Amino acid sequence: MNQDKFTHIYRLPTATQIRIAKWQQTFNGTSDLIIHKAIEVRNKQYRKPNFFLTGWSVNLFDKNDISITHHGKYIQTAMRTMLDRKVSYKRIYLSRLPMEEAEPALARFKSEWIAKHNHVARKYNQIKKKEFLRYAREEEETLYPSIPKGEFDKSLWNRLVVSELGPQKKFDNPYFVKKSKV
Repeated sequence: MNQDKFTHIYRLPTATQIRIAKWQQTFNGTSDLIIHKAIEVRNKQYRKPNFFLTGWSVNLFDKNDISITHHGKYIQTAMRTMLDRKVSYKRIYLSRLPMEEAEPALARFKSEWIAKHNHVARKYNQIKKKEFLRYAREEEETLYPSIPKGEFDKSLWNRLVVSELGPQKKFDNPYFVKKSKV
């Protein structure tokens, strides 16, 4: 076998090493048997519930981390649209609503959005992790690199949004927020 590149596995001159973030393990030797053992150990790390490879998952948002910025005539918060996850901003103009009502209303709006986004993101991450683990198992069986670079799957995300939250026509905003109107 030539110097194939496996995800998180590195061939050193006399050893094979697995490096995943701060965790690492080294095996003496570079033969196919050692590579196979390294792949098995790496896959055990991949199976851990809190492991998500960059590009293969969507980050969850924390409900306690809502930032609202003040811009004189309006306040806003950054969000993503539910379909396609495009970056967007939800604004409330202070000429329409006084500050003491606008800020809590925007916080409630974002809080509802976070709950819906995280619900869909958990399903998305679960599906993508299963797909990722299939590629990792394939590498273990064939000793040939087969894990592709992770990319956001827009069509899977959009299908999950519609199946979990309902069609876009049901909502009057691109964030799929219904209860906390502003």
